[in-house]
Amino acid sequence: MRRSEWPAGAERIAVYMFLVTATFGFIQPFLNLYLQAAGFTKTQIGLTTGLAAAIALLAQPLLGKLTDQLDARRPAIALSALLAGIAYFLMPLAQSFPVFLALVAIGANGTMYLNAAGAVLVGRMVTGQGGGTLYANLRLWGTVGYILVTLISGFATSFGTRVAQTREQLNPIFHFGPFLFLAIAVLAWFLPDRRNHAHAVRNLVGKMSPNLARFLASYFLWAFALYGSTSYLSLYIKGLGGTPIFISAAFAAGAVVEVGMMRLMGAWSDRFGRRPALAITFLLLPVRLMLYSLVVLPWQVIGVQALHGINFGIMGVVSIAFANDLAAEGSQGRTQAQFAATMGLASAIAPLTFGVISDAIGLRPMWLVASAVAAAGAIGFLLTVEDSHHESHSLADHGPRWLRPLLRLMDSPPRR
Repeated sequence: MRRSEWPAGAERIAVYMFLVTATFGFIQPFLNLYLQAAGFTKTQIGLTTGLAAAIALLAQPLLGKLTDQLDARRPAIALSALLAGIAYFLMPLAQSFPVFLALVAIGANGTMYLNAAGAVLVGRMVTGQGGGTLYANLRLWGTVGYILVTLISGFATSFGTRVAQTREQLNPIFHFGPFLFLAIAVLAWFLPDRRNHAHAVRNLVGKMSPNLARFLASYFLWAFALYGSTSYLSLYIKGLGGTPIFISAAFAAGAVVEVGMMRLMGAWSDRFGRRPALAITFLLLPVRLMLYSLVVLPWQVIGVQALHGINFGIMGVVSIAFANDLAAEGSQGRTQAQFAATMGLASAIAPLTFGVISDAIGLRPMWLVASAVAAAGAIGFLLTVEDSHHESHSLADHGPRWLRPLLRLMDSPPRR
C-alpha cells in the first residue's frame, strides 16, 4: 500500500505510533536497571513490574469498553499519556517501594492503553484485505522512534567504559523521556477517530470468539516466556560486562530487523493469511530464547537479539490484524482490550516468576525454562488456532512440494 493510498488521517496515526513506541526506547532497556540501582533484587524487580502490570490489567478492559461505549478515544489517550509522563518524570524522586510501585503502575497502565488505542484507531480506519498492510506501514514508524530513543538513552547514560551502577548515571533517561508522553497528550486531540456510535453501543456485550480465545491462550504462553525472561536481558548484558551503549545496541538491533519484517509481513499476511505468519514467530521464539543461554560476550547477545525483529516484527503487526479480523464493527476497543489484557496478565505474572527462577538458579538456566514455555505456546497455536483471514491464499499451494506437509500445518490445524 503506497502512502498516497493511505486513508485520510493516517499520517497523524503514523506520528502517534512513532511517539508511543519511542517511549519504550527508554523504558524497556533501562527501567529494570534503574530498579536494580535502587537496591532491588531480581525477585523484587519482578514483583514491582508484575504488580504494576496487574494493576494495569484491572483497568484496561474497563477502559476499552468505556471508550467503545462513548465512541471516543482521544480523551483517554490524552489522559493516559499525561499521567504516564508525570509518573516517569517523578521516578528520580522515588525512595520507597510503595512509591516506585505506584509510579511504575501508572506508567504501565498509560503505555498499555496507548498501544491498544493505536490498534483500535487503525482497525476502525480499515479492516479486511488491506488491514495488515496498513497497520504494518504505520507501525514501522513506531519502530523508527524506538531505535532513535533507545540509542539516545544509551549515549545519555554511558560513562566511558563503565557499567551503569547508580541511579545518578541512569537519571538522564527520566529527564527527557517523559516529554514524549506530553507530545502524545497534545497530538491526541488531532487524531482521526471515525465515529460509529450505533454499532458501538449494540456490540458492547458479547462473547469472545472461540478462535480468538484459543489464540489468546497460546499468545499468553508466548508473551509469558518472552516478556518474563527478557525483563532481565539488560541485567544479563550488564552481568556479561556490557555498558549502557551495549544494552541500547542490543535492543536497537532487534528493532532494526523489525522495520523490514513489519513492512514485509503485513502485506504477506494479507495475501497468505495471519496464521502462517504467526506460526513463524511461535516456532522461532523457543530457539531464540535457548540461544541466549549459550552467549558469553555482550556482542553475541546483540546477534541473538536481532531475532527479536523477526519475532515482534510479525507478532506486533499480524496479531493486531488477527484480532481486528475477528472484531465485530464497533467492538474493536473491547477486542483490543482483551488482547492487551492477555499480555497484561502475562506481564503481571511472568517477571516475578522468572525473577524467582533467576535468583534461584541464575540467569543463564532461566533462558532454558523460558524456551520450554515458549515451545508449549507454539504447540498450542499449531494444533488449535484457525486463520482469521479467510480470503487469503493457501501457503501449501504456493510452496515447494517437499515442504507441503509443514506448510499445510502452518495453513491450518491438523484435521481431527
